[in-house]
Amino acid sequence: MLDHELTQRPGKGWTPWRDGTGEVDIDKVWWAARCLHFPKLNSSAWFDGSELVGIAFWGYRGEKWCMRLKPADWQPLPDKFKREREREQQEALDGIRIAAEQRMLAIIALTGKRQSAPDASAV
Repeated sequence: MLDHELTQRPGKGWTPWRDGTGEVDIDKVWWAARCLHFPKLNSSAWFDGSELVGIAFWGYRGEKWCMRLKPADWQPLPDKFKREREREQQEALDGIRIAAEQRMLAIIALTGKRQSAPDASAV
């Protein structure tokens, strides 16, 4: 399959290709969708159940994305679920920050021990 064949939309009912990552825009409409990344194809796909609802290309192709149009009976993500999702994302970011700080403190402690060796203090 040629590269220009891979960038065609799956059919009618899809938005036109847009520049950028598109992750936020797809999550606003398809809030129940889960993302799968395909590194060898430099692409990501969002699935709502077993239905493909979003495609994003990145890497050597450049960043572009498209998604399936909203259904007629579309409802936004309820506020209580939105707050819960934001809280989970914030906890994940805090965990990453804490782990990075602990790694940095461990590195500083190791380098400090090496600098405070008995023979180094005699100089």
